[in-house]
Amino acid sequence: MKTIIFDMDGTIINSGVAIEKTVNDIRANMGLEPLQTDFIVKAINEPGRNLSLDFYNIDKPFAGLKEGFEEKFKAYYDLYAVCYDGVSELLGRCKDENFKVVLASNAPQNTLEAILKKNEILHFFDEVIGAGKDIPQKPDPTMLHIACERTNAKKAMFVGDSMKDELAAKNAKMAYLQVSWGFGKPSPSATFNAQDMKRAWEIISKF
Repeated sequence: MKTIIFDMDGTIINSGVAIEKTVNDIRANMGLEPLQTDFIVKAINEPGRNLSLDFYNIDKPFAGLKEGFEEKFKAYYDLYAVCYDGVSELLGRCKDENFKVVLASNAPQNTLEAILKKNEILHFFDEVIGAGKDIPQKPDPTMLHIACERTNAKKAMFVGDSMKDELAAKNAKMAYLQVSWGFGKPSPSATFNAQDMKRAWEIISKF
C-alpha cells in the first residue's frame, strides 16, 4: 500500500490571513505594533523558534495568552482559511489511484476534522492526525509513523511546505515533497519540489 501524507497549513489550507490577524490582535491588546505576515509565517514554520518571544516579547506564554490565541485563531480560521485552488482535484486523484491519504498537522487533533469538513475535503482522508498529549508536533516523526502504521504503508511520501515538515520526513526516513504554492519556497534538500498542483501530481503519480 502506498500512502501520501499531507501537511495542512500552507500546503492544502491557506491560513495566512487567520494567523496574521490572530497574532496582531493579541499584539494590539498588549500595546505592540503589528508584524508583517511574511515574518509571522516564516517564524511559525522554522524549527526551534521561541514564538512567544518573537511575537509578544515574552519568554514563556502564560495560560491566558494561549487560551486567547486559540479562541481568536478559531474564529479567524472559520472566517478566512480556505483550500488552495486545485487541492480537491489533487486529493481526488490520489484517491482515484488508490493511494491512502492522510493528514498530519501540528494543529491540535480536536480541531482538524471541523476544518477539513468546512472546506469540504474531509472525505478524501483515510486518517487525520494532529498534535496532542501523546503525539508531539513535527519535526518529531511520530505522527508520520502513526500514519504509516494505520494505513499499512509499504511506501510513503510526506507533502509539506516547511523545514519542520522536511525534517519530520527525514526523521521518519520518508520521501518528502516540498510545495511552494503556499507558505513555502523550493528546498534544495527536499526529495522533490513542486511549485504547482500539476507538478505535484506528476511526482505523486510516479511514486
